Amino acid sequence: MVERTAVRGVLFRGPELLLLASRHGDYKFPGGGVEPGESFESALRREFREECAYDAVAVGAELATTREEVPAIDAEYDVFGMTSYYFECSGGTPADDQQLEGYEAELELTPQWVTVDTALAANRGVMESGVGVMRWLARETVVLEWLSARSC
Repeated sequence: MVERTAVRGVLFRGPELLLLASRHGDYKFPGGGVEPGESFESALRREFREECAYDAVAVGAELATTREEVPAIDAEYDVFGMTSYYFECSGGTPADDQQLEGYEAELELTPQWVTVDTALAANRGVMESGVGVMRWLARETVVLEWLSARSC
C-alpha cells in the first residue's frame, strides 16, 4: 500500500464556495498532497495559489476528514490510500495565473464561485453519467453533502 496525505480548502464568500470545475461539469475542492516537510497550512496555501491563482488565504480549523483506499493503477503497489483533511479557509486575493499539473490542465480545472447546492447537483449528475473522475468525485460529493446538511 502507498499512503498519501492531502489537504483541501473550504473557502466561502457569502453563500458561494470557491471550487474547481472540470471539463466534465463536476467540482472539486482546491487542495492536494502534502510534500515531505511541508505543514498542512503551507501545503494548502500553495495549492490555492497553483490551482486557483489565489494568494494570502488564511487557513482555519479542520472541518472534516475523509479516507480512501482504492486499487492502485501502478504495479509497484496494490492499494492507494489517502487521507484528506478539509480546512475552513478565509480571505485571499486573486493572483496571476494558475499553475496546473498535467492532469489538472487536461481536465481544464477552472476556479469558480458556486453554491454548495449547485456543486452538489453537478457532481451527482456527473456521477450518474459516469464521465467524471470517479476517484475524487465520490469523496468531494460526500463533503458537499455534509456542508449542505450543516447549513440547513
